Amino acid sequence: MPKTGLYLLQGISPDTVATSPFDVRVIDPYDDNGTPWSGQQVVQMGGGSADPHLLLGYFSIGEAEVYRDYYSTIPKDVLGPEDPQWQGNYEVAFWSSSWKDIATRYVDNLIKAGYDGVYFDVVDEFQTDWAKSQIADPAKAMADLVKALADHARAQNPDFKIWVNGAEELLANDTYFKAIDGMFKENLYYTDSGEKQPAEETQASLEFLKKMVDAGKDVIAIEYVSGSEKIADVHAQSDRDGLGSYVAHLNLDSIDLDGVRDGQGSGLGTVTTPPPAQPAGEGTGSGDDAAGGASPPKVTAPDKAPDKAPVETPGQTDGATDPHAGPSADPETGGRHDAFHFSQDLFDRAAHTHHADGSAHGSGHGAAHMDAMSLYLQHSCGADHPAFAA
Repeated sequence: MPKTGLYLLQGISPDTVATSPFDVRVIDPYDDNGTPWSGQQVVQMGGGSADPHLLLGYFSIGEAEVYRDYYSTIPKDVLGPEDPQWQGNYEVAFWSSSWKDIATRYVDNLIKAGYDGVYFDVVDEFQTDWAKSQIADPAKAMADLVKALADHARAQNPDFKIWVNGAEELLANDTYFKAIDGMFKENLYYTDSGEKQPAEETQASLEFLKKMVDAGKDVIAIEYVSGSEKIADVHAQSDRDGLGSYVAHLNLDSIDLDGVRDGQGSGLGTVTTPPPAQPAGEGTGSGDDAAGGASPPKVTAPDKAPDKAPVETPGQTDGATDPHAGPSADPETGGRHDAFHFSQDLFDRAAHTHHADGSAHGSGHGAAHMDAMSLYLQHSCGADHPAFAA
């Protein structure tokens, strides 16, 4: 039977995720304060072989995000143009050894933290004009990167899973197809605005997805719809096509149970998941968290948008030149940081703008990428704050 899925990138509550009725759970590996989830919280949410649920940590494999701690380590020649629809997200030379090192370290941290696998977003970066202008065969380069990361991860944990978002055209590459275990496909049947997708577009995607279904690999359709009629239609079509499904909120900021079927869960409607309360004087990360246990950064909106990307010394990160060197001391927090921990400086200077069209996260290149921290900044500071001015 096709698996059910959850896609949640902000407002994550471990308690709520733990009790959600979904087989596959994709979450961002840090909370809204920028602190990685502790090993205990990862287990609580479904990580580890003792839990039948599959917990996957999010990573944008095709674009660099300025608020990630790895950003200051990226050589300038690896950064491409900024995503025109999402400030602070930059195309990267994903075929470069520098980006491969960053991605490898990120995956290493997910493994250490106890996740069951990784979820690669923005895989379709190989289709952009910039990528095509930089390398002869960007599709092969993306396939090779995913394969290399999969091999590296499985050498440490043979059961580690590789899931991806969209980019179904790449399934024609057997190297890529054999490397992945499952995938989400956003907007297969409906657009972000809840309109029916043109039948020819749905069918074109299904022709690629059939290869996954025939091989017994899971595909979960992520649809941003509401209302019983449309939800029933999503179920009917996904059943027909042998896919799982999840009806999501466009902001990916809460768990939507409206699309849960009888017997799958309680069907109590939509459950909003506010950021978890923290004990006084403590961060959400624990001292034994392999992913890092630094105190959460103070949430402070920047006084103004940065004039340029905060890359000043390419290839260096707080004195460590080896991206595999592991966590190092952060002189500002006195704690540790790693490939997916926030840098306080980058956090304070990052400025993002939620694109007005409300496009789904990762639904093809050019969509507004709704990462957790960018929306969190807007929710906290207000979209009219000077930090978000053009």
